[in-house]
Amino acid sequence: MKITENIDLIDKTMCNVYVLKVSGKIIQIDAGMKGSAKLVLNYYKEKGIKPDIVLITHYHLDHIGGLKIIKDTFNADIFASSFEIPVIEGKSSMGRPKSLGARLMFSLVKPEPVTGVKDLKELKIDGLKVIETPGHTPGSVSFFVEGERAVFIGDAAGNVNGDLKINEKYTLDMEKAKDSLERIKSLSPVLVLPGHGAPLKI
Repeated sequence: MKITENIDLIDKTMCNVYVLKVSGKIIQIDAGMKGSAKLVLNYYKEKGIKPDIVLITHYHLDHIGGLKIIKDTFNADIFASSFEIPVIEGKSSMGRPKSLGARLMFSLVKPEPVTGVKDLKELKIDGLKVIETPGHTPGSVSFFVEGERAVFIGDAAGNVNGDLKINEKYTLDMEKAKDSLERIKSLSPVLVLPGHGAPLKI
C-alpha cells in the first residue's frame, strides 16, 4: 500500500513493514515475523527492487522474526541501536515485560539470530534522523524523514482509534515510554508510521 510517493507499507505483515526511498537508497523499516518474510520477498520481486538497508526500531519478535531471511536473501546492511544488537544477534534475552503472557511468549518463541548488525551510530543518510525513543525496549528508536515530515516509531506507541497509545503489556519502562511519546508528539505536524495500526497525522 502506498503511503506517500516515497513510502510503501507492505500489506498483511503482522507488524507494519515499511519501505522508504530516500537519498537514492531503498530502506526497509523492521522485518516482521518469520511467517511474513514471503510477503516481504514477494513485494520486492513484484517491484523489481531490493533493500539496500534494513533499519530495526526494536528487538521484539514481530519486528525481527523475518530479519534473517531478508538478510540472507538480499545481503542488506542491518542497523539497530547498540542496546538492541545483543538480542538480535542471540547473545542476550529480551528482558522481562510486566505481562505474564508476554513473558511466556518471549520464553517460548525466539527469533533466529542475525549476525553482523551495525550500530545506528554508523548510519549516515541525508534526510534521515535517528531519534532515541526508549521505554518499550531499552534501545527503541524512531526514524524521522525530514523531506516527508514522517516518523517511523516502531512500538513506541500504536494507533488506537486514531490516537497514539502506549502498549503497557509489552513495555519495559513506562516512564521512559511516556517521555518518548512526548518526544514524538513534539515533531507535530508529522505523519506518524507506527508498528501497529494505520498511519496517522498529528
